[in-house]
Amino acid sequence: MTNCYPSPVPLRQKLHELPVPPPNSLPDIHDDNIKINFQRLVGSLIYLAVCTRPDIAYVAMALGQYNASLTRAYLLAAKGVLQYLAGTSNLSLEFRMEQSTISAPVRGFACCCAVMDADWATDEKDHRSISGYCFYFLHSLVSWSSMKQKTVSLSSTELEYYAMTHAMKEALWIRLFLTIHSFPVPCPFPLLCDNQSMLALVESEAISSRSKHIDVHYHFICDHISEGSFQVTWIPTSDMTADIFMKPLLPPLFIKHRDTLGLISF
Repeated sequence: MTNCYPSPVPLRQKLHELPVPPPNSLPDIHDDNIKINFQRLVGSLIYLAVCTRPDIAYVAMALGQYNASLTRAYLLAAKGVLQYLAGTSNLSLEFRMEQSTISAPVRGFACCCAVMDADWATDEKDHRSISGYCFYFLHSLVSWSSMKQKTVSLSSTELEYYAMTHAMKEALWIRLFLTIHSFPVPCPFPLLCDNQSMLALVESEAISSRSKHIDVHYHFICDHISEGSFQVTWIPTSDMTADIFMKPLLPPLFIKHRDTLGLISF
């Protein structure tokens, strides 16, 4: 694929919506070799997504779900990620202390903050949702995640609540790490989301019909919020950088969020 046509995005549509590939697609790969070629390629993409390329974290996670039951269409989708990487091989993460590359609502916070979001019932097979987060330290991206939730959420509020639990676990570790090494840590630690109902839920100590079925271990969020160690703040959906970790995006929005992550050309 050295001379392939570059793609502006790593994935154009959700994997369960992929069209049936033409009969002559990937003629050099026999049906018996599709599985091993797919698994090798996805393994490489996951390594890249974990280490230096957060912009492909969602597609690497999504493709990894089909390692055991895949078709030629999924291998074509994985090849499409290579087309995207071919056109963006000059992108790299920059740790920049002097000037922030992140969006205005996030830049207004102290040395570090977290941005999190979730996409409700993304998978039409098991109806589980995708959640994602990104953490900034000194205006630079230092941690990110895209994962499918382990439970089925009954509402978008519950979904965002679970997503915040996932992000807060990482926030506790990052805050401890920074404290041990005498780095500046904001208190309260800013957690940014775009769901007003979830904000009302985490700031209320009352058990309502919307939250009584949520497992008790998820409510440790409220303990940290009430003691003042974390603060949840709303930001507009248009500035929700974590969208890039949850679903395929159109090129203009994808590029906007990719730039906000701090990926620059070198």
